[in-house]
Amino acid sequence: MKDFCKKIFKFAIFGAVAYFGFRIFERIKSAIEISKTLPQYLENVVGEKPKVNMNITWHDAQVSVGLSKEVIEKNEDLENTIREYIEDFYPAVPDNCVTIDLYSID
Repeated sequence: MKDFCKKIFKFAIFGAVAYFGFRIFERIKSAIEISKTLPQYLENVVGEKPKVNMNITWHDAQVSVGLSKEVIEKNEDLENTIREYIEDFYPAVPDNCVTIDLYSID
């Protein structure tokens, strides 16, 4: 019985490590894909290719998007557009932990 409990305990630890490893892998993969696809998406939406920087930590995701001042003023709902894009196409990134920073590159 003692050996059975040890095996179950080892299996549970292995399962937990595998689960969290997979979650980390998904977030890293999503960050790489967002960095590649978000500029193309925003170029189609606003007509200008932005500079995008994506940082993901365990509990937070930060997206910095650089566009010209005219485009930022013209598209007031740009932050929500980016947030909806990330929520729709990348569910591995937590919805309530995404911080979006828009800055002008003039």
